Amino acid sequence: MALRAHSGARKKGRGAGIRHGPEVIEIVAQKELMKKGKTKLTRQDAERLFSGLPGGSISTSASSRPVNPFEGSGFETIERAADESRLWKDNLVTLPMAVELPSGYESAARLREAMARAWRVKLVREGGHEIVVEFPEGWKAIRPASGPIELRDPANTVRAVYGWAEDAELRILPRYQVESQTNSSSGLGSLLIRDRASGKILERSEIWSSLIGSRHPEWSRLTGWLNERYPQHRDPLRYWEDCETNLGH
Repeated sequence: MALRAHSGARKKGRGAGIRHGPEVIEIVAQKELMKKGKTKLTRQDAERLFSGLPGGSISTSASSRPVNPFEGSGFETIERAADESRLWKDNLVTLPMAVELPSGYESAARLREAMARAWRVKLVREGGHEIVVEFPEGWKAIRPASGPIELRDPANTVRAVYGWAEDAELRILPRYQVESQTNSSSGLGSLLIRDRASGKILERSEIWSSLIGSRHPEWSRLTGWLNERYPQHRDPLRYWEDCETNLGH
């Protein structure tokens, strides 16, 4: 009987310790937190782990930007200047091997030699139906939503056009030429001479006609005007400022 009473007293004493002992209560509370709040404790541990990194601690806000643990490391990020990036991207242009020969050029080889001098371009490689050419800074090839690919100079003027098919030809455009213009409402056409470097119209026909192109009544007058003032206008590498400078004219 004394033994049972003693055991009961021990049980009673243990129960009393759980209810009243501050150390025991703290241990039990920590165990309950570890069961129910393991995620929270893990996040707090992570905050302490990354507390020395830029940005302080890991934010619990969903809208906060996550901290990059590699930010501010010893690795140097290489950033190219805007001009350098544009040069790397744009100055190598792929052109068709075939070229439309303008008046005065005997062969494609002769024309490419003239292009190299007038435009200051360099052949990088060739193969199949195309060549890769290095242009001065600012030149670029633009493919619009419709129509041929446009080769543009630093002033954004179209200097040549070409298609994207294997049998495409490069067509170099002159600075001055007679252009046809059609009235969308009447369907009648006129002629004009445009300076493609400045965009200015130098001369235009006074007659609107159903005949267009070389059949227009004033075709002869406008071509005569152009021949008199710019006798080498059919050469697409003449009269452009860069070409005249590079060719020494």
